[in-house]
Formats: sequence, C-alpha cells, structure tokens
Amino acid sequence: MARKKRIPAEELEAPALDISSLIDVSFLLLIYFLVSSTLEPRESDLSMELPTDSGTSSNIKIDPLKIRLTQNGEVSIADQVMVNDAAMEAELSRYKELTDATGNKPLVIISADDESKQQRFIDLMNALARVDITTVTLSGFKE
Repeated sequence: MARKKRIPAEELEAPALDISSLIDVSFLLLIYFLVSSTLEPRESDLSMELPTDSGTSSNIKIDPLKIRLTQNGEVSIADQVMVNDAAMEAELSRYKELTDATGNKPLVIISADDESKQQRFIDLMNALARVDITTVTLSGFKE
C-alpha cells in the first residue's frame, strides 16, 4: 500500500468584513433624512393663548376713546377741547398707557364733520400714529 503524502494545508485567515463603506452610507442616509424631514412645531411655538387660573389678567374693560373734529378744526377728546397738538398727543398717550396697563387694545372713534379741513384730520391721524394707536373707526356728522 502506498503511503499517502500529506500536504500541509495553508492556514487561512479568519474572514473579515470591511464596514467603512457601510458607515459612510449610513451617515449619508442620516443626513438625507434630517435635511428632508419637516419638524412638527412644538406646542409652545404655536401662537395661541391658553387660559390660565393665575388671575393675572385684568377684567377691566376700557371704553373706546371718542374724538370729535368740528368744521373749524377744533378737536375734542372725551368732550374736552384740546387747545393745541401737544395737549392732544398727551391725552392720546395717556389713553394708550391706560389700555396697555389693563391689557386692552386701544380703540378710537373719530367723528369728523363733513366740512372739516383735511389737514386737521391728517394732524389727528399723525398724532394717533405717533402714540401707536392703530385701531381707528371713522364716522361723519353735520352740525
């Protein structure tokens, strides 16, 4: 019987898997999904006021300020005749501070005579803009 010659087998290395390319692809996918996804707005980011029981809000309601502009250019605020533009602006500023302090929005009702001068009406509107009163209602009247 013939003797079998044994050939020593080569030692094989343990199989290895190169995962560096898989890591690159996973980071690319992560970046893609982060950029393309839309974020839901948080509840605190929504512009709504939820009721509170802290009692900090004021229950005081401020009546609208009534301004009357007559034919000869005379301005009356709350039945008080304004002698000049500075007094008119001071009264409007006081009303604005009062409404801000109570948490109300300032509302002005202007009753202008149909025959009043346009420039006096523009002066009144400029005074309202300077004190940051933007809610204005207009009405006309004839004496």
